Amino acid sequence: MQTYSLVFLDIDGTLLDSNHQVMPKTKQILNRLEKRGIPIILCSARSPGGVETVEKQAGIHGPIVCYGGSLILTSERSILADEGIRKETAAAFRQFVLKHFPEVVLNAYIYDVWLVDDVNHPVVQREARISQCTPLAGSLQSASENVPHIHKLLAISSQQQITKLQNMAAKKFPELTLVRSGPTYLEVMPQGVSKRKAVERLQEYYGVSQAEIVAFGDNFVDLDMLQYAGLGVAMGNAPEPVKEAAAKCQC
Repeated sequence: MQTYSLVFLDIDGTLLDSNHQVMPKTKQILNRLEKRGIPIILCSARSPGGVETVEKQAGIHGPIVCYGGSLILTSERSILADEGIRKETAAAFRQFVLKHFPEVVLNAYIYDVWLVDDVNHPVVQREARISQCTPLAGSLQSASENVPHIHKLLAISSQQQITKLQNMAAKKFPELTLVRSGPTYLEVMPQGVSKRKAVERLQEYYGVSQAEIVAFGDNFVDLDMLQYAGLGVAMGNAPEPVKEAAAKCQC
């Protein structure tokens, strides 16, 4: 019987229920695994603060994968990986969205800073309630002056607009990875960054085999992680292509 030594958990739509809470039974299981010395690693598109909020709720503490793999922090919160979008590319993407998709709400993330144009926008306020993080209004150019890159951009709008944006931007910005984390969410990350790459980095860090990894996720942003893990589990609420792909790749 295969045993597992490393657990990767997506957060929204996977670990959290529809009320954005960790269910008591789930918390008990995670605590039991951690006491047995099995690292529980939250692997999310969220910021460090957003991930740590869920960690505290779950009563666990381990390395965290933020921004879909752009930023990986150890249990002690030292940086294990730090990648991002070139500042010039991020600025060009923002101008592209403003010109062609003015109704899209674009969010920028730099380490633990969440930058938006309008902190009072209903979409932004909803995200703030879910993540329990505080958005800041300001210039992307000014905010990024003393940092090496932008960790992630997040576009939020209707499903139709997000699909159109993804298709158009994929042609104009081949240096970016554009992947859906929900029907109305488009994650924008540097090319080569993914949850799978984050899993591989932490696999090396812990010195375990691919077969010893189990991963849970619910959307396209999780797909390569589910396919790579020794056991990849797609949630029941996942889109059918994600569930089908995960089912085909079980070891």
